[in-house]
Amino acid sequence: MIFNKFTPQMLDFLAENHIRNSKQWYEEHKDVCRSLAIEPFHMLVEEMAPTMLEIDPQFVVIPYKVLSRVRRDNRFTKNKDLYRDHLWLTFRHPKKHLSDSLCYYFEIEQEGWGYGVGYYNIPSNVREEYRQMILTHDIHYLAAKKALEETSAFTMYGNCYKRPPYPDAPEEDQLWLNRKNIGVSFFCEDHTSLFDGTFYDIMLDNLKRIAPFYYFLRTAEERVRRQ
Repeated sequence: MIFNKFTPQMLDFLAENHIRNSKQWYEEHKDVCRSLAIEPFHMLVEEMAPTMLEIDPQFVVIPYKVLSRVRRDNRFTKNKDLYRDHLWLTFRHPKKHLSDSLCYYFEIEQEGWGYGVGYYNIPSNVREEYRQMILTHDIHYLAAKKALEETSAFTMYGNCYKRPPYPDAPEEDQLWLNRKNIGVSFFCEDHTSLFDGTFYDIMLDNLKRIAPFYYFLRTAEERVRRQ
């Protein structure tokens, strides 16, 4: 499938809106924002929804709930810019805060675009649970490890501890055990395939192939919840 709804004009508009940093200017150009940015993202959510619900039937797939807002909530940050120059989608369970939610995501930035699955900030009890799953070579961990090895588009993210928490664990497990946060991501600095629409099938295939990584972390969450 070719999904060619994203354009260079979308990035230009988001950048200009961010630089102008003006509520009046944004309100005067809200229709432009909707046609260039909001509607294409909503259409992408609608296209992705069946596949995402196959991966997890509990995912929220309502477009306006999945898409980030152009207007920033800057009440509690030092950065007082009113508007973002980038947008993203997150598929996650309902009533979960993005900051500590396990989610699939897709993002478009001025510098590039990408997608992946994981946490922005993993809860500490879930981190400890998935570490125990690694140490016991739980079947979900082995499946996640195999999926990551076989899906070369993704790299693991998350800062590592200076001192490994389990220094005696096998070397092959250290990449996973030593993470403060965890997820896998793909990022491309070239917008060409995004704008010509050829990114879509490759992205969807990669997101399906990496599903065992998602199930590994979701299983850790569920075990914590039952404790």
